[in-house]
Amino acid sequence: MKKSSNSLVMEIQQSNQNNCLYMATPFHFFSRAAIDITRLNITLPPRFSIQFTVREIGKTSLLDTFDEELRLSSKLLMQHQKHLFLFSQENSGLVAQPCPLFWRFVTDLDDGPIKKSLAGVSPLRALLPRHSTSLKTKQLALVDDEEKTHARANVYECENDETVVTFGQTHPLKGYNRGHRLLVNALTQQGVQYQGEIDELYELLGVDIQNPYTAKPTVTLDPEASIQETTRSLINSYIQVARHNEAGIQADYDTEFLHDYRVSLRKVRSVLSLFKGVYGEDDTIRLKESFSEIMKQTNRLRDLDVYLLDKADYLSMVPGSMTGGLALMFTEFTKERQQQLQHVISTLQSESYLRTINKLVEQFSDPGALVPGEHAHEPTRPFARRLIWKRYKKVCKIARHIDETTPYEEVHTLRIQCKKLRYLMEFFAPLFPKGTLKALIKDLKRLQDNLGRFNDFSVQQLSLQEFLREHSPKRQSNIDFAQSIGALITVLHQRQLTEREQVMANFSAFDSPKTRAAFQSLFHQESSL
Repeated sequence: MKKSSNSLVMEIQQSNQNNCLYMATPFHFFSRAAIDITRLNITLPPRFSIQFTVREIGKTSLLDTFDEELRLSSKLLMQHQKHLFLFSQENSGLVAQPCPLFWRFVTDLDDGPIKKSLAGVSPLRALLPRHSTSLKTKQLALVDDEEKTHARANVYECENDETVVTFGQTHPLKGYNRGHRLLVNALTQQGVQYQGEIDELYELLGVDIQNPYTAKPTVTLDPEASIQETTRSLINSYIQVARHNEAGIQADYDTEFLHDYRVSLRKVRSVLSLFKGVYGEDDTIRLKESFSEIMKQTNRLRDLDVYLLDKADYLSMVPGSMTGGLALMFTEFTKERQQQLQHVISTLQSESYLRTINKLVEQFSDPGALVPGEHAHEPTRPFARRLIWKRYKKVCKIARHIDETTPYEEVHTLRIQCKKLRYLMEFFAPLFPKGTLKALIKDLKRLQDNLGRFNDFSVQQLSLQEFLREHSPKRQSNIDFAQSIGALITVLHQRQLTEREQVMANFSAFDSPKTRAAFQSLFHQESSL
């Protein structure tokens, strides 16, 4: 008898509670065809048979984040109307719970078994439809001639066009190991296979997993290749990441699309700025200006995204009586964001942008399109060592002179130099021992994060002061509004001072004898080349 999705959710939840009593190891399986119950019964000894119930769920969407967090954590999530179904090898069968008809983020879900299982998914990433299929479930029970149950199995059939993919797992019962073996044997005789990796299931369902998106692609580097060739490989890779995010920015699925787009283009600009002498001076200036102009179009939208994402934190910084004024500010930010989003969408769709970005792609795809600089033919590894060592010494020189009286401008300079050092180390990471380099980057990141927060608090104060000037108080609601922003600026200033106090301590930790020796060993060997 066909039942509703709601009753099925309750049955699955009850079944999973009962499965806690089972022991032994479930058999995870998949098949390229539907399970034939008649054939299963034929393979069983005379006193055993399969009893089953079938539930038609209907059309379902397979969901995942753009960077495939669920697949990479061996999970498969499907939605049918207001119900979610999650399959993973860590769960005993399918986990289910209700959900809104329209939702995007894990935080949109009510508490439940699926939300708990998805706790590791980034709260900033939207769950998007990746594939569609028709889902049917079969609950099997191996029973004897006395109607005693010896083993169970949950089977899920996904049908798309003329293709049927079956997956599921058995549930051995305590004290009935022989019955479990009989059920597994019957399934394997019908052609089901042990499911080693969930990627096999994704592929059977027709999901393309061959070219997964990653914001941090690994670029294979040849230490003996010319730095010009290496530069071209790095920039091509980062431009490709940016372009992968264009559609998601325009659809406004989540704010990470714009974030990844900007980070990848910032890396391109950093390569052009830091790899001096790879290209001719005129080409380098022109390329940097082109990428700067592209990024400038998205600056304000990203600023607004950051404010809105941190809304709860900002509200917590001021007394409850002042949150009303901040609420007005965030209402203005929300309105402005819609305007800025439309501006960015228009930019990405414009002939001017498409012409510019396509020309840049062509230039970095053609080895002879750009004029080589004086270091263009230098081997990559000695070039990398020289740049990293030089930048490391500059960071240390600035940081060792910072104390309580150092002007803010010099602290900002240190932040910029730390960012450049980290970029260089990450660009050339494949050329050096992974463990040692990872430890150095981790130590540098601690200092850089500290400096980044210091800078953020400074920029936010200036931005809020400018916002306040543009919305000068004229009536009581605006006065409350100004008082709230003034209180927030005061808290941000205090936090900036706290970060300032930590800079010297974090640099002392980074400037340890062990760290100095590691930098010397990795990057000073060929520094004279």
